[in-house]
Amino acid sequence: MSKPIIQVHHRGDRGVDGILRLIELAAHDGPIETMLSAMCDELVAIMGVEIASVYVREDDHLVMRGNHGFGPNAIGTTLAVGEGITGLVAECMRPVSAEHAAAEAAYKPVPGLGEERFPVFVGVPLIGAGTVIGVLVLQRRTTKFAADEVTLATALGAPVTLAIERRLASAVRSARLSGLAHVPGAVLGRAGVVPTTTALGAPPIEIERAFARLREDLGRAMKKLADSTVPAVGAALDRFAMLLCDARLRERLCAASGQPEGLRNVAKEYARAPFKLGTVLESADHVADVEELCVLLADPRSLRPGSIWIADRINVLIAIAAVARGASALVASDAVAPAAIAVARAAHLPVVSDVPGLFGWARPGDLLAVDGDTGAVLVHPAPTDIERLRRAR
Repeated sequence: MSKPIIQVHHRGDRGVDGILRLIELAAHDGPIETMLSAMCDELVAIMGVEIASVYVREDDHLVMRGNHGFGPNAIGTTLAVGEGITGLVAECMRPVSAEHAAAEAAYKPVPGLGEERFPVFVGVPLIGAGTVIGVLVLQRRTTKFAADEVTLATALGAPVTLAIERRLASAVRSARLSGLAHVPGAVLGRAGVVPTTTALGAPPIEIERAFARLREDLGRAMKKLADSTVPAVGAALDRFAMLLCDARLRERLCAASGQPEGLRNVAKEYARAPFKLGTVLESADHVADVEELCVLLADPRSLRPGSIWIADRINVLIAIAAVARGASALVASDAVAPAAIAVARAAHLPVVSDVPGLFGWARPGDLLAVDGDTGAVLVHPAPTDIERLRRAR
């Protein structure tokens, strides 16, 4: 009996590579025409055809938003739902194929397109939420599409449908918000949400390792801010260092490690302490520092390099960690502490505060455009805004 062999399909299999590339492209940002045309490039190679077109339903019309094989003027070609064979695909919500499209009664020529040179046709509906949101069309010069090819074309429509659905969902939640600009700079990135203390759970089991990570953050931030001569920046770094050396705080965190809401409880204790001692004003900064330390100890995965960190409020520890971890901007629905602004300015990290409705619109992973010169925050910006931002950068 032969021994079973596990085969890893490495790069080089054009079909497998192409399908994986389609899935990858479905998540790309930028103009929809660019994304869908890139998907058409892959579809042509996978299916062995000369022409691939993606029509997107816009109201009662089908508009070509992606193509491989026709000239650049083909983008924007419009058909009514039910018009031509492509419109028939959308109307009946089933795949339609033809060996000679021009000979069919439903055929409607599009002047200047040149599709008569590619008479063999198959169109598959792109269905989302029970309705047609587009049509994928494949064409070639000879050989009628076999049943298994129609099946494959229908399957390949899935990542194209995903790409269109993602854009439609993004468009629903697109917004232009306005806040206060503090540090200039225009950036584009994914939202990483800094959790509030009410969302915190138990401290990490290995407290010492968690503190070691924060010491590494402090070390990286100190290197990046080494050229700053602003006193507030040095004071902020000192505050971070002193908090990491607070043995009493570390003992409390260790004691809370077995509690489901341990980090939250420690933050609450420090928030109540100033009122008990009658030193609210003097201890306000320390309370904020402890709260942010607890947030950083939780080590949320959403706070990744290159992401735009959004929070209710931002104090110095979050600002220092953002600099250390390579955040691209800081955005707050409420205030940003002056010391945090000083740290961000020294690192050339754009900052916008007092953004109303920020958490009503933005969610983890959403695409954001932040303009630190004007205070504008765009949630799922339009392709034209993305291109303008990229040119500005």
